[in-house]
Amino acid sequence: MGGVVLLSTDTLPGLHSLASHPDAAEALRRCKGSPVGRPFLLLFADLESVLRHGAPRSERQLAELRLAWPGPLTALLVPKAETPPSWIHEGRSMAARVPAHPELRAVLARLGAPLFSTSVNRAGETPATSMAEARRRFPSLAVLLDAGSEGPAEASTLVDLTCDPARVLREGAAPWPPQGAA
Repeated sequence: MGGVVLLSTDTLPGLHSLASHPDAAEALRRCKGSPVGRPFLLLFADLESVLRHGAPRSERQLAELRLAWPGPLTALLVPKAETPPSWIHEGRSMAARVPAHPELRAVLARLGAPLFSTSVNRAGETPATSMAEARRRFPSLAVLLDAGSEGPAEASTLVDLTCDPARVLREGAAPWPPQGAA
């Protein structure tokens, strides 16, 4: 289905496409039945890769991200307008995550580009919580990585770092602020 694959992550399994490809977001939208204009999460190999595309509002937040990543935390960041390609971040913020799953980070490093990522479900349905369920829902998609059910079967924590102080938008698999933060 247009470059969309199933991948295990450190949270829920996901539908993914290569963000450096101009049709990647549209392929995911068609697969899920999502509305146009709804942005997708970006998965990165490491924090340095994230910082080429966007940044938190403050240095304190950056220090907290260093404690939280890799891990099951999604951060809304301020995108860098000059970072190509332009379709990677559509708007005033971008959602980014560095997964704790080492095999997935290795795939991301080999690709040299982030992946668009979204939960395994059609628009309006509940997300799949296992790869077995993901395969049943989307049997025609290739499975690029299936690490079984190693991670927690819950969504990542979603925190807005485009404002200071940060706002937790969704409680999930990781604490915010991360443990060890001052």
